[in-house]
Amino acid sequence: MYAGRPEDLRRKEQQAAALAAEIAALMNRIDSLGIGQCLPAQGRIAGPSFDIRRTERGWTVRA
Repeated sequence: MYAGRPEDLRRKEQQAAALAAEIAALMNRIDSLGIGQCLPAQGRIAGPSFDIRRTERGWTVRA
């Protein structure tokens, strides 16, 4: 849990929302290629010929 100042938390939340919007736009672009859709699946995001997974070191892509 974040233990900083409330105004810092709000700023970080806004940054996180902006980054999430960028991710959604990229996933829409992948879908628009017409080779398959990006779908959530058991703790990962499965796409056409790739998986995005959370590891101990962060997020990773397996193609």
